[in-house]
Amino acid sequence: MILETLGHATLALSREGEDPILLTDPWLTGSCYWRSWWIENYPSPAEIATLKRARYVYLTHEHPDHLHPPSLRLLGPDGPEILVPDFLEMGMDAFLKGEGFRVRRLPSAEWVSLDHDVSAMSLPIWNNDSILILSTPDALIFDLNDAKPDGRVFTKLKRLRDAAPERRCVVLRSHSPASPANSFFVDGGRLERTSKAQFVRAARAACRRIGATDFMPFASQSTFRRSDTEWANAYKVGLADLREHWKDRSAKLHPPYTRLDLATGEASSRDPAAYDPHDTAETRGLIAEQERENAAVTLDQSDLDRLEAQLRELRLYLLALFPRGFGVTAGDLALHFDPRKGRLERRASTGHFQLEIPPLALKEALAFGHVGDLCIPMFTRAHLDGRTTPRRVELFFMLLALRDYGYVGGLGRLARWAAWVGREQLRRLPAPPRPAA
Repeated sequence: MILETLGHATLALSREGEDPILLTDPWLTGSCYWRSWWIENYPSPAEIATLKRARYVYLTHEHPDHLHPPSLRLLGPDGPEILVPDFLEMGMDAFLKGEGFRVRRLPSAEWVSLDHDVSAMSLPIWNNDSILILSTPDALIFDLNDAKPDGRVFTKLKRLRDAAPERRCVVLRSHSPASPANSFFVDGGRLERTSKAQFVRAARAACRRIGATDFMPFASQSTFRRSDTEWANAYKVGLADLREHWKDRSAKLHPPYTRLDLATGEASSRDPAAYDPHDTAETRGLIAEQERENAAVTLDQSDLDRLEAQLRELRLYLLALFPRGFGVTAGDLALHFDPRKGRLERRASTGHFQLEIPPLALKEALAFGHVGDLCIPMFTRAHLDGRTTPRRVELFFMLLALRDYGYVGGLGRLARWAAWVGREQLRRLPAPPRPAA
């Protein structure tokens, strides 16, 4: 069997010479996050033609670099059946069914047969991310993508690996910043809070805790091409950084865009000189058009009412974290949220921090209910007052995301979510299926 990585967070599992059994998170065309993110190496037309013949697609979570509607439409409504995790609250299955796709929720922590001797297990994580585990005759494959499991989850994954010690163990995981980690400012200067070595160490630690024999860089194969996000390319963790800091000899480090034979371990990788980043006059024009639209848009009162209503749902949390409130600027508009009153006021803020967000992104995030995602695209800046720590603002974004998913904002919702997280933590994982004799 062959495991191949393509696009950004797409793996393709197939038998040699046959159509793919499974794809994950296909982002194969275009951009995401308001023309900010583009793929380092787009699949060729011939590769896309092969991917269209896959039987299944698994979507780990709802972020647009993983659930990418243009790519799913490219595969076609009559193409692969779409498999999704069984989150407590989720919108992607209903959205995809409304788009005409065939969608099936995978039960949590159960092996589901995809093909002869090939099974999949979905593990939902507390923040509506998921881990996908694949069992093949020669390998266990752990697709961690963007998930950050805690120690208890790693212990369960290691037990799965220990139940099949004779098989290859492949780990795929993001390894580069996709967060507000380096988007904090004090007195106009950027706070550099992470290093490339830290991201590599985190990937190494995941391999070590599971017992990996192979690591495939994954879910980090993007470049940032808007004028307000190009700065983030200097913080990307590339293959040279991985090689420099990869000290764990027990897990073999593969380059991005690798084709791995799961039986023999033989691997071949795409030459970086042959990457196709789609850096063309057409794509540059799309970026320029997005930037013009952002400069022209203004937030109206209905947008501000939505923002105030969403923040008011988190009022008690925000009062505890930021009693002096905080600010939001979008273009020429300056706003202050006072958690004591639960009011959004049109004025410059003197609170704990101030978020600087492109107006078009804020307007559309409010309309579609994904305000928490605004911390990811690299264009949102957080200006701190000098006493507020970045960790507190990161907690603010986490609360926004959990509110987007319907998990916080009321004690009933919070209790229901906590009970679900507890049940998932206690769930035992069945041993990997044994290959047929």
